[in-house]
Amino acid sequence: MDKNIFIEKILIPYLIPILLILFFSVIILLFLNRFAITNINSINKKLKRKINVFLPEILLGGLSETGKNLEIEKFKNDIHFNNYWFKELLVKSLIESKNSLKGVAEAEFRKIYEAFDLDKHSYRFLNNLFVYYKKKGIYQFEMMDYKPAAKDIEPYMYHRNKKLSANALIAYIILTDKDVSFLINIKYEPSFAKEIEILEICKIRKFKRPDLLKDFLLSDNDFIVRIGLRLAVYYNASDLESEIANCMDHKNPQVRELAYKALGSLFLVDKTDEMVSRYGNETANNQTQIILSLREIGTKDHLDFLKPLLLMSHRNELEIARAIKSIDSNTLLTMAHDNKKVNKIEKHINENLLK
Repeated sequence: MDKNIFIEKILIPYLIPILLILFFSVIILLFLNRFAITNINSINKKLKRKINVFLPEILLGGLSETGKNLEIEKFKNDIHFNNYWFKELLVKSLIESKNSLKGVAEAEFRKIYEAFDLDKHSYRFLNNLFVYYKKKGIYQFEMMDYKPAAKDIEPYMYHRNKKLSANALIAYIILTDKDVSFLINIKYEPSFAKEIEILEICKIRKFKRPDLLKDFLLSDNDFIVRIGLRLAVYYNASDLESEIANCMDHKNPQVRELAYKALGSLFLVDKTDEMVSRYGNETANNQTQIILSLREIGTKDHLDFLKPLLLMSHRNELEIARAIKSIDSNTLLTMAHDNKKVNKIEKHINENLLK
């Protein structure tokens, strides 16, 4: 086709008008989007101000139950409380208040949560098809400590999405009244951070020792074994000495490290020689942990192992020196007198700021 004919017959009458329409349509859509965002932000600010007046009055105003109910109904009439954005703002404000107002009873927050149907709001997220919204629903239930939701969150602990299942696991531990023995059924491996989080929850909630703690240490799931070793230390489970010691044979170096740590923390002195015998074949981290455990439960019989190790070592010197000092401080002083390297180390570990 001739170039001039293309310009006259197609480009000018069709393509250019279409492109102009598309261009102006995009401009209009951007303007409408900006207007909508500005309008929503303005509405949210007004709602937030009203919520910030309402919540302190209910939670800290010293009102009777009847007075609280009247204020709640009055606030409902002033606000379109079934509005999605209002519920989102109110849930967020409740969570913030719950985290900052430690002296207020849990029942007070739950009363407001249920009065505005926020539990149903969170359930809608939980039952949504998209993982993002499921996680949001779980988060709201967890932060509101809404225990009735535990049974509905439980199935998600076994969801194929690892992040969703890990979030559900933590929420379920917080919300359920069950012994954490149910962890034995977990087949996947959550992150290291989740291990620490579970341990902290057990401490904060003062959970009783799991009935199946021994089975944790025999699990095929490394995550469960690591949780078991951490809990064994927390619950002072020295009766599981044999199972803890067997973990020194585990293929996972992180499990072995926690086993060495548990033996030291639980003062299981009978296993010190076995730890020492494994030192040469261990990873650098695990060698350090063995030394740290010897600092807790080592005896003078282990000085023959530690003394040459300190003289020839180019790492772990401080840990080794501290272990020797813990077992017999005079031995370290004698070594420091005879060896310049040990003398520097001995002065270093005696610095108050480094103890």
